[in-house]
Amino acid sequence: MSSLLRDRVWIMLSEIAKRGVYPLHASRLGIFRLPVELIDLSDISSVSNDLKSSGFKMDSYADRIYATYKWTENGIDPLTQEKLSADLYITVEIVTGEVVDLIYQIKPLEFFGDCYWVRNYRQKADNNAKMIIDTAIRNTKIGDKLIAHYQKAEKISLESAITKLETLTPLAHNPKTRSTTPVPPASVSAAPPKPLQPSAEVAPKVQIAATGPDTTIALSGNGTNYSKQEGPIDPNFKSKRQVVGTFRGIKVWGPMDPPGQLGVWGTQVTVDYDICIADGACIEACPVNVYEWLDTPGHPSSDKKTFMAREKDCIFCMACENVCPPQCVKIFQKGT
Repeated sequence: MSSLLRDRVWIMLSEIAKRGVYPLHASRLGIFRLPVELIDLSDISSVSNDLKSSGFKMDSYADRIYATYKWTENGIDPLTQEKLSADLYITVEIVTGEVVDLIYQIKPLEFFGDCYWVRNYRQKADNNAKMIIDTAIRNTKIGDKLIAHYQKAEKISLESAITKLETLTPLAHNPKTRSTTPVPPASVSAAPPKPLQPSAEVAPKVQIAATGPDTTIALSGNGTNYSKQEGPIDPNFKSKRQVVGTFRGIKVWGPMDPPGQLGVWGTQVTVDYDICIADGACIEACPVNVYEWLDTPGHPSSDKKTFMAREKDCIFCMACENVCPPQCVKIFQKGT
């Protein structure tokens, strides 16, 4: 079994699985979700072309890509000793969007006709489906995006991220080999001018953090309270804390003693900055781009935080709250 899907596949034996809706009629359904974004049409086309070159039959509809693997079973009729053959197939559906869903359904053997003589059909179909999934992740743009996600979320090197991807996709057909050396040396030589851009971006943040109608607190200071805290966020913090100021219109709930203690930020979209470790999961998960990075140098948990810059755009899907590893995010519906 592919280690990519181990413990992450739901097998359902029901007539209808609420994921679409898919009529199963006692067939098996495998589902796996990847925390990568696949929206750009050129990226979607690239994934389809790469899988086609790997030997799969490809089809697409709307935001979905379908990869089908066909194989032939040969056998002998136990009564007549006649040679028999049956053409079977399995299809993996790739649902693109802010996250990528990989879905496959193992149809009953009766779907292909009177193939009672075929042995271990379900096991073969299951293995072939996982081979398609491993290939889709290992050999396409999905793999590149997943490597970037590992580097950002787990703060590991490119080499470690590639190794993790290869370990998770052992069934890939003609596996793609990725270089552990960062690809664009040109961007390295062009690096000198790029530090100028961050310094230009940092300047407005320093100016904003001083004073103003929407900003009454600063992120810099001489605070000595550097106690690192563990999650989860206290859901009742609003009744226990007081608002000590605002930052770009976002309320900050004290106590606050920068740079070591920053309190809880936000009203509907709230993050305990003293718990946040800047893993970036909430930024990746948010479908409406509520968050952006905010530099918080000197803080013991991390030197940057996820800032709810577009808090009013929140659609209360709870994705960020559900994916946060340290559980520092809490979403409140309006009026609560």
